[in-house]
Amino acid sequence: MVRLVLPNPGLEERIPSLDELEVIEKEEAGSRPKWDNKAQYMLTCVGFCVGLGNVWRFPYLCQSHGGGRTWDPGW
Repeated sequence: MVRLVLPNPGLEERIPSLDELEVIEKEEAGSRPKWDNKAQYMLTCVGFCVGLGNVWRFPYLCQSHGGGRTWDPGW
């Protein structure tokens, strides 16, 4: 039987197992930032959507008002 030799020695020791990953996740779960309340979360979502909508609409408005013409001192 042919054994595959990894080009990076010691790689198997550096990759955590599933059990180790679960322990790390439980330890880090408490240190993650959390929303203070549901209203704060909803207002953030609405603000993101409004901001994204304006970015999405900007090219349309530019095109409907003549596009991005270069400045011409002879106008």
